[in-house]
Amino acid sequence: MSVEGPVLRREWTSREGWRALPAGMWAWLIQRAAAVLLLVVIAAHLVNPFRRGVQAALLALALLHARALLLDAGVPVRWHRALFAAAVGLAAVLFIVVWTWRWY
Repeated sequence: MSVEGPVLRREWTSREGWRALPAGMWAWLIQRAAAVLLLVVIAAHLVNPFRRGVQAALLALALLHARALLLDAGVPVRWHRALFAAAVGLAAVLFIVVWTWRWY
Protein backbone atom coordinates (compact mmCIF):
# COMPACT_ATOMS: atom_id res chain seq x y z
CA MET A 1 0.00 0.00 0.00
CA SER A 2 1.45 3.35 -0.96
CA VAL A 3 0.56 6.60 0.67
CA GLU A 4 0.66 9.58 -1.62
CA GLY A 5 0.79 13.11 -0.36
CA PRO A 6 -0.26 16.23 -2.15
CA VAL A 7 1.70 17.07 -5.27
CA LEU A 8 2.84 20.67 -5.42
CA ARG A 9 3.05 21.99 -8.93
CA ARG A 10 4.63 25.24 -10.03
CA GLU A 11 4.44 26.84 -13.42
CA TRP A 12 8.16 27.28 -14.24
CA THR A 13 7.64 28.97 -17.59
CA SER A 14 5.86 32.03 -16.23
CA ARG A 15 7.04 34.93 -14.12
CA GLU A 16 4.48 34.12 -11.44
CA GLY A 17 6.00 30.68 -10.92
CA TRP A 18 9.34 32.21 -9.90
CA ARG A 19 8.04 35.17 -7.89
CA ALA A 20 7.51 33.57 -4.48
CA LEU A 21 10.71 31.53 -4.24
CA PRO A 22 12.42 31.88 -0.84
CA ALA A 23 16.11 32.69 -0.54
CA GLY A 24 16.94 29.06 0.24
CA MET A 25 15.56 27.91 -3.08
CA TRP A 26 17.55 30.57 -4.95
CA ALA A 27 20.68 29.46 -3.09
CA TRP A 28 19.99 25.86 -4.08
CA LEU A 29 19.36 26.78 -7.73
CA ILE A 30 22.51 28.91 -7.91
CA GLN A 31 24.62 26.16 -6.35
CA ARG A 32 23.30 23.54 -8.79
CA ALA A 33 23.81 25.82 -11.80
CA ALA A 34 27.32 26.67 -10.60
CA ALA A 35 28.13 22.97 -10.23
CA VAL A 36 27.01 22.16 -13.78
CA LEU A 37 28.81 25.19 -15.23
CA LEU A 38 31.90 24.33 -13.19
CA LEU A 39 32.13 20.97 -14.93
CA VAL A 40 31.98 22.67 -18.33
CA VAL A 41 34.54 25.32 -17.37
CA ILE A 42 36.93 22.74 -15.89
CA ALA A 43 36.84 20.88 -19.21
CA ALA A 44 37.56 24.15 -21.06
CA HIS A 45 40.34 24.91 -18.59
CA LEU A 46 41.97 21.54 -19.26
CA VAL A 47 41.92 22.24 -23.01
CA ASN A 48 43.43 25.72 -22.73
CA PRO A 49 44.45 26.70 -19.18
CA PHE A 50 45.88 30.10 -20.11
CA ARG A 51 42.75 31.76 -21.50
CA ARG A 52 41.85 34.68 -19.28
CA GLY A 53 38.09 34.25 -19.67
CA VAL A 54 38.26 30.58 -18.70
CA GLN A 55 40.34 31.44 -15.64
CA ALA A 56 37.86 34.13 -14.60
CA ALA A 57 34.90 31.79 -15.01
CA LEU A 58 36.66 29.02 -13.10
CA LEU A 59 37.48 31.30 -10.18
CA ALA A 60 34.02 32.86 -10.05
CA LEU A 61 32.18 29.55 -10.20
CA ALA A 62 34.45 27.88 -7.65
CA LEU A 63 33.90 30.73 -5.20
CA LEU A 64 30.16 30.76 -5.82
CA HIS A 65 29.85 27.00 -5.44
CA ALA A 66 31.99 26.98 -2.28
CA ARG A 67 29.46 29.09 -0.39
CA ALA A 68 27.50 25.88 0.13
CA LEU A 69 30.14 24.86 2.68
CA LEU A 70 28.85 27.58 4.98
CA LEU A 71 25.28 26.36 4.76
CA ASP A 72 26.24 22.70 5.12
CA ALA A 73 28.07 23.39 8.38
CA GLY A 74 24.82 23.11 10.34
CA VAL A 75 24.17 26.74 11.15
CA PRO A 76 20.66 27.70 12.32
CA VAL A 77 18.07 28.29 9.60
CA ARG A 78 17.55 31.91 10.62
CA TRP A 79 21.14 32.68 9.55
CA HIS A 80 20.88 31.14 6.07
CA ARG A 81 19.69 34.27 4.27
CA ALA A 82 22.42 36.42 5.83
CA LEU A 83 25.06 33.75 5.14
CA PHE A 84 23.90 33.46 1.53
CA ALA A 85 24.22 37.22 1.01
CA ALA A 86 27.56 37.33 2.83
CA ALA A 87 28.95 34.37 0.86
CA VAL A 88 27.97 35.85 -2.50
CA GLY A 89 29.46 39.21 -1.46
CA LEU A 90 32.65 37.55 -0.21
CA ALA A 91 32.94 35.57 -3.43
CA ALA A 92 32.64 38.80 -5.44
CA VAL A 93 35.27 40.55 -3.31
CA LEU A 94 37.67 37.59 -3.48
CA PHE A 95 37.20 37.38 -7.23
CA ILE A 96 38.04 41.08 -7.67
CA VAL A 97 41.07 40.87 -5.36
CA VAL A 98 42.51 37.73 -6.93
CA TRP A 99 41.76 38.86 -10.46
CA THR A 100 43.33 42.31 -10.11
CA TRP A 101 46.33 41.30 -7.94
CA ARG A 102 47.12 37.87 -9.34
CA TRP A 103 50.68 36.66 -8.98
CA TYR A 104 51.60 36.15 -12.66
